[in-house]
Amino acid sequence: MTKLLLSLHVLASILAVGPITVAASMFPRYARPPAPGSEGPHDHDMRTAAFLHKICRGYAVVGIAVPVLGFATGASMGVLGDAWLLASIVLTAIAAALLMAMVLPGQSE
Repeated sequence: MTKLLLSLHVLASILAVGPITVAASMFPRYARPPAPGSEGPHDHDMRTAAFLHKICRGYAVVGIAVPVLGFATGASMGVLGDAWLLASIVLTAIAAALLMAMVLPGQSE
C-alpha cells in the first residue's frame, strides 16, 4: 500500500504542481498592458492571461491531493515525525499560502 500511495503522491505532484508553475510563470507576459503605440493583439493576450489564471485556480484545487497523499504516505511509512517530512510540510504550506494570498489575487487584478 505504501508504494501505491507514494506513486500516487509523486504522480499528483507532477500533474498538479507542474501546470501551476508553468501557468503562473507565463502569466505576467500576457497580462502586461500593451506598449504605447503598439498595435499588437492585446485582446488575445488578455484572453490568454485569463486562461492561465483559470489553470492556476483549477489546478490549485487539484493540488490539494498532493499533501493529502503525502500525509497518507508518511503515515503508512511511519515517518510523520521525521525532520525531512516536517520541513517538506512547512515548505508546502508556505507555497500554498503564497499561491492563495498573493499569486491568485494578483492575477485576478
